[in-house]
Amino acid sequence: MRRVVIGLVLILAFASCHGPNNSDNDKVVASVYDKKLYQSDLQDVLYEGISRSDSLVRTKAFIDKWIRRQLLIHQAENTIDASELDFSKQIEDYRNSLIIFKYESIMIEKNLDTVVTDEEIAKYIADGSIPEGMETEAIKSIILNMRKKELIEKMNNSLYNKAVKDRVFVIY
Repeated sequence: MRRVVIGLVLILAFASCHGPNNSDNDKVVASVYDKKLYQSDLQDVLYEGISRSDSLVRTKAFIDKWIRRQLLIHQAENTIDASELDFSKQIEDYRNSLIIFKYESIMIEKNLDTVVTDEEIAKYIADGSIPEGMETEAIKSIILNMRKKELIEKMNNSLYNKAVKDRVFVIY
């Protein structure tokens, strides 16, 4: 009986992944306590050209993993004190780190000069900044990393100086 139920769930999930996706028609594939897994959640599990048997295996594995995760989360939430479950500060810190990383990545992509000349490589070797005998690509990588650090520092200093000039912050 259990195999029949699992088979029906998998077939339903598989069929829905290739059909139209409508939130009103989005059917529940599995539920654990108050959490629900919908057909639309399974769309990323499958990809073009996958066989029917492989898609069933992947779908079942995804559903099983989701169920186990929900059970673990439920158990953890019921075991851990409510005061220890407040992650708002950590979430805000993580979000801010992601925003800063994205901004720095965009600025580096726009402003970093990635051309490293042979003269620059020779200068860094002559200055003793980089050991002689190191491969050229490794030296270029070191130079680009130094440029990235300099660019980020310059950008941060520029933002700070502008904030001071515009009196954006007050220190108490």
